[in-house]
Amino acid sequence: MLRALRFFFILGLHPSYALALLAAIVVIGEWTTRVTPGELDTGLGMLLFLQMFLVSTGFAIPARQGHFDPLLTSAESRPRVAAAHCLASIAPGAAGWLTLAITGLAVGSPAAWSALIGDRMAALVIVSAIGWTAGFLLPRGAAGVIWIAALVTLLLTHTDVVPAWSLAMERSVAVLIHAVTVTVCPFVLLGVHPPLANGSVPIALCVVGTVWWFALTSTRRLDVYLVDRA
Repeated sequence: MLRALRFFFILGLHPSYALALLAAIVVIGEWTTRVTPGELDTGLGMLLFLQMFLVSTGFAIPARQGHFDPLLTSAESRPRVAAAHCLASIAPGAAGWLTLAITGLAVGSPAAWSALIGDRMAALVIVSAIGWTAGFLLPRGAAGVIWIAALVTLLLTHTDVVPAWSLAMERSVAVLIHAVTVTVCPFVLLGVHPPLANGSVPIALCVVGTVWWFALTSTRRLDVYLVDRA
């Protein structure tokens, strides 16, 4: 796993302009949080938006092009290689997120603990896992573009992401609806949002984790042409 992580960090999965934008967001977010501790969500929201693109690094296409042959032809299992690829994809955004959360904690932001161990951290986990998994078979950045396009469509059609009527329904139905909402639009976990049914966030995390695990194990059956690329 460590060898694979080093390989992906050296290879560089993210375009330089995306990392530059990440650095700018962290600087702006830190400044905003230090000036107004209650505005931590501003920086977190911008970073969460960028993370949708950062984690969509694509695994299958570069693997089929031979970029990962040194790892895929070794004794290390393919799921471990894919897990290392996922961690390397998530790492820059996660580092920026932790920087903002720790800054918020230092200046007394009320959202800081949630960004470290609460619903806001759950939003980062969901975006990171879904973004990487959705982009598994796609070109770099494609999953982020598709996801943002879907959210913009919801916005333009004035769709109520957390419908008020859902809380009046049977608890199991409300939990299911809100779990889907959190998975599709994790931004509802930032800032002030309508109340969610108890248990909807853990269920969303379980579903996301299951889908992510399926993507990892699917690498065993991935059709990759290895070595001998004359």
